[in-house]
Amino acid sequence: QSGLRPFFTHIDDLPSPPMLRKLDLSQCSYNEVNDAVLTLAAKAASFKRSSTYAANEEDNPNPETLVSDVSGARKGLVHISIIGTSVSDKSMETLAATCSSSLEELDISFCVNVSDKGLGYLVSKLGCQFTKLHVWGLAQLTEEFLDGHDRVEEGVLEIVGVWMKKSGGRSLR
Repeated sequence: QSGLRPFFTHIDDLPSPPMLRKLDLSQCSYNEVNDAVLTLAAKAASFKRSSTYAANEEDNPNPETLVSDVSGARKGLVHISIIGTSVSDKSMETLAATCSSSLEELDISFCVNVSDKGLGYLVSKLGCQFTKLHVWGLAQLTEEFLDGHDRVEEGVLEIVGVWMKKSGGRSLR
């Protein structure tokens, strides 16, 4: 985490961190990318901070309070790839709060700490611009998410990596 922190935090006498739109941390190891790192990246992409922002200022914010801080059109990450990282449902809450109007594609393949509930929450909070979700290697996902999230009936959300289910009529996505 400490190795990635400088990319997403203000450092005196240097420009503010970039307004990220695409984040690909898929080549990082499992332990390098966790909820704290994704929160820092989402915050850096979601709103411009003043030069007085401190790196340790609310590293673990409440996702519900972030919504008011980043409200507005197209603020936040658009494409995120965090394949095989240690992110959890907490990151799904943070993404819902910071990227609800911007996120179009998310690849959380092999992120074993993300549950049905966390992913379902994220999908239900994202706008209609969110059209592609990659979930390869997420054996923990059940029909509770696959057939139970708020966007099942829309037919717009493409879920890539779901190739088999135990029962039900929606085995091909």
